[in-house]
Amino acid sequence: MDHNKAVYGVDVSKRNLVAAGYDEPTPVVVANLPESIAPWLAQLPRGATVAMEATGTYHQVLAHLAHTAGMQVYVLNPQTLKHYAAAIGQRGKTDGCDARMIARYVVHEQAKLRRWLPPAPAANRLSQLLERRHTVVSTRQTLAQSLAVPMLKAPRQSLLANVDRILRRLDILIRHEIARLPGMAALYERLKSIVGIGPVVAAQLVAVFSTLNFAKTDSFIAYTGLDPRAEDSGDHRGRRRLSKRGPPLLRCLLYNAGMAAANSRLFKPVYKQLRARGLQTTEAIVILARKIARIAYAIYKSGECFDAQKHLKTV
Repeated sequence: MDHNKAVYGVDVSKRNLVAAGYDEPTPVVVANLPESIAPWLAQLPRGATVAMEATGTYHQVLAHLAHTAGMQVYVLNPQTLKHYAAAIGQRGKTDGCDARMIARYVVHEQAKLRRWLPPAPAANRLSQLLERRHTVVSTRQTLAQSLAVPMLKAPRQSLLANVDRILRRLDILIRHEIARLPGMAALYERLKSIVGIGPVVAAQLVAVFSTLNFAKTDSFIAYTGLDPRAEDSGDHRGRRRLSKRGPPLLRCLLYNAGMAAANSRLFKPVYKQLRARGLQTTEAIVILARKIARIAYAIYKSGECFDAQKHLKTV
């Protein structure tokens, strides 16, 4: 069997999947429903590879069904695929073109890719609850700003009080899911001992550590998207920019942890030193966020609680 012909890229949307094998000219359109996806997967060669972009929740049914069918599954970063499409000179932007591009990317980069494995049910539920909490918090901020007029004061207060009750309920559900994960309740408490990390950031880190296995600290930092990307050529040393390749929510929460740490007694001197070196506020906070992420990984691996003297030296 030609292994290249057993690699299928899938462009995922809410309603449909557009799938194409490597070098296949005609894509296949499948409804994004289990009863439509399963028969299509059954037609693929045994042990085929199915790859798709991470698209929030829309790709999850396909990923789970393909894994259950014994296929190699890859869930890829959309930003990486966007750069790859530009690098190979992809001239069109259609679902079929994107599906073939995904298949081509996997054929050429498969040795460097990590296969997708389904998370534990509790970890999956935890991730979903954290995403929903983030959405509710964003919605609350929008409502609070939009309704900030005197004639709407009473209904605004009532509405925001209801939203706050939803947030408290979500926080309870999040703690319940953490308790379902073996060993993660203790990790959750240890992560909260890190200066700058609160309950929400700790829960997000638990969701990540209970789903993925990182070989080393740098692998985890790369996953967060907080790793600096070099832009050097010859004698020119370009400005470092974040790769931003990881989950946006995790990166946002770690940045928030960096802001909290910048105002703490422990990290404030470090923050001031960074600013004194000429770094902008955002740059200094990103560095603190990256330090906190490294400490979190060290605590996850060691099983220890946060020790300021020890862990600040290690990062």
